[in-house]
Amino acid sequence: MLVAAPLSDRHVELRAAGCVGELAAVLAMHGFATFDGMAGEDALLQIAGRLGQIVRHRDSGSSGITVIVDRRQPAARPGQSGFTTQALAPHTDCSDQQHPAELVLMTCVRSGQQGGECVIVDGQAVYTELAVTAPDALVDLSAPRSALFGGSAGLLGAVFEPSASGLVGVRLRLDELARFAPQAQRWIPLLRRTIDRCALSFPLPAGAGYILNNRRFLHGRRAFTGHRMMCRALVRPRPRWRIPAGFPAPHGGA
Repeated sequence: MLVAAPLSDRHVELRAAGCVGELAAVLAMHGFATFDGMAGEDALLQIAGRLGQIVRHRDSGSSGITVIVDRRQPAARPGQSGFTTQALAPHTDCSDQQHPAELVLMTCVRSGQQGGECVIVDGQAVYTELAVTAPDALVDLSAPRSALFGGSAGLLGAVFEPSASGLVGVRLRLDELARFAPQAQRWIPLLRRTIDRCALSFPLPAGAGYILNNRRFLHGRRAFTGHRMMCRALVRPRPRWRIPAGFPAPHGGA
């Protein structure tokens, strides 16, 4: 069940001196932060550029910013549900890339008439719950080449990807561009239920936004009505910020 998120300790005021360093510190510790005071696309570009290298996306403009609005297409193409008013299941961005951008910045330019609440899920919480309640599921969801993300020309990976550094990275989408090997597919209903239990939701007024570790957190939204507009930037953070590309596996994990 979605619940209101206790996010006050992860909020950064962008008008304050040293705000970028504070954002990086919160991300390094918690993997997620909210902010307000974002004046528009130029301000988003400035903050993103100070955090690291902006990564272009197939849907972004030349600056690297993706404007997310309802394009009012008769039927959304595969992977294009973000440009509708539909709800989006929690996911990570760029799951079909070998090395996805580590940070996702989202800011609200214009809120919708109704709905559109943001949904976030801490992948570390999902991993930890599965390690305790369903370790076999965690093993199968962590198996190399157990999932295909991005369609036939996509990337073979896993939902949870352990690394030699001891970190675990999350990679997930649950739409028509995801396919799972049989041993992983049997656990998808359980994974969905666990994600739902760990999900937090909150509204975003104009000028507010969030930033998250794309290798730890999933993000999505509820369905909405009206002319909601969001702007997104993908960023590879500067090494000096020491933002991990994932989370440490709990003792006894897969």
